Amino acid sequence: MKSPIIVLLSALVFQAHGACQPGFESLGENCYIILHVQASWGEALHYCQAMGASLAVIRNKQEEALIDGYIHRQHDHIRTSQLWIGGTDLLQEGIFLAPNSLETLTYFNWAPGGPDNVGTGQHCMSIFKDDALLRWDDNNCEVKNWPLCQRDQLENTIVVG
Repeated sequence: MKSPIIVLLSALVFQAHGACQPGFESLGENCYIILHVQASWGEALHYCQAMGASLAVIRNKQEEALIDGYIHRQHDHIRTSQLWIGGTDLLQEGIFLAPNSLETLTYFNWAPGGPDNVGTGQHCMSIFKDDALLRWDDNNCEVKNWPLCQRDQLENTIVVG
């Protein structure tokens, strides 16, 4: 017969695979959080990096659908606001790169007419809701929007509790 102490310890200590740190939500293979702070794109990137994350890079329609659902479920009150995501064409107009890896991005869901680079400095990617659809925009990098941060799920973490 097992000792009650061993059974209790077995219940309290386990290995977490595919978990997110507190505040982040697990969506697919990543963890996401919307920071409730208005920031320029550069500031938003810095805030995400301070949390061990980066601005979210949406690589396909499936990831976009997960993020759309997350915004709808958790943040209905910001559906008319724009969120910063990871992508900039600061280095070469029209070629959008992920901020940390400088990987060339290939999946987009631009709003009609986008990217339009209207005015000056529209080199940073944002997303917003348009008639219940998630749309992308190139925006002035100094505009203040909320960051959408993304990080990998925690691997092989021992959780006690």
